[in-house]
Amino acid sequence: MSVETEKKRPVKELRDQLRRDQIVSAALACVVRHGFHAASMGQIAAEAHMSVGQIYRYFPSKEAIVHAIVERIVARRLEWMVAGDQEIDFAARFANRRHVDASEEEWSERVLLLEITAEATRNPAVADIVRAADRRLRGQAVELVRVNYPELTEAEAAARVEFVTVLSEGSAFRGVTEQIASPALLEGIYRDVLQKLFPRMTERGLS
Repeated sequence: MSVETEKKRPVKELRDQLRRDQIVSAALACVVRHGFHAASMGQIAAEAHMSVGQIYRYFPSKEAIVHAIVERIVARRLEWMVAGDQEIDFAARFANRRHVDASEEEWSERVLLLEITAEATRNPAVADIVRAADRRLRGQAVELVRVNYPELTEAEAAARVEFVTVLSEGSAFRGVTEQIASPALLEGIYRDVLQKLFPRMTERGLS
């Protein structure tokens, strides 16, 4: 391989990555706007200002784009968990999720996860993507809990992570329904439960 070719390779790789990111962002917008099935490759191409043929150069199928979307979400969540510098009151967050204005990014992520989870019930390829992402996030969460609570076994830490995950995802799913229970009463219940699970829990998270 010539020296000139070697010099060009990083530029091409960077350009290709930018193209892939552009397509993923376009797909994300289309799925949020139209839903998973209604978001066609033609719509994604139009949103990305490319031809459908160009899209297929980078992603062989819609499932491949879904994989890239999920990877983006996983990367953001893993970065958030590892950083550990966010001050979040989880009890208040779970109780008031329907009344707190979420950022546009968070709102879009909720819609995407609902759409992708629904598709996973029908599409084995998407189900595999969702399961793989869940394993990575769960593994990181269990590791962090055991660092802060070394007295817990791996199984005990995993059970606590599963419980909190159900609370978090359930709150997101319930976000489209009418909230009947008082947020203040719910917050007290959530706080009691979370402090039982994580006695040293503070507003900085599971610490």
